[in-house]
Amino acid sequence: MNAPCTIETGLFKKKPCGHASVTKCANCEQPLCKEHAVAQKKPGVFMCKDCDAAAKQFEKTQADVAKQQKEKQQAEIMKSIANPAPPKPKGAPAGPAAPAAGAAAKPAASQPAKGATPPPPPPADDAPLEFTPSEKPKK
Repeated sequence: MNAPCTIETGLFKKKPCGHASVTKCANCEQPLCKEHAVAQKKPGVFMCKDCDAAAKQFEKTQADVAKQQKEKQQAEIMKSIANPAPPKPKGAPAGPAAPAAGAAAKPAASQPAKGATPPPPPPADDAPLEFTPSEKPKK
């Protein structure tokens, strides 16, 4: 590597490191000296501190998302175990249960539930708004 290390150093006055580079960052490809190269799990792969921190944060976030999905799936399984579906009779159709031929189907909306209040009627001024700018005065 011919280029000097470009990692900024210094507390108040930032300047490039300037040491001879031995490798480059696997992510951003900036030249790194042996002091600023952070080794990765894969042999021969190095990253700068910023890219390494971002990669670790990404891995942590992915692990958290996977954990949440697993917990959600387990909660759904436990819910289905706690409330199993009733068994179907052997002669029952595969689809949803149909009412008997002589029975009249009653719409659910026509009978409000006990204790439920009907929705309020829409306001009288429910018409769309119209905007007519005033005419310019004639001179």
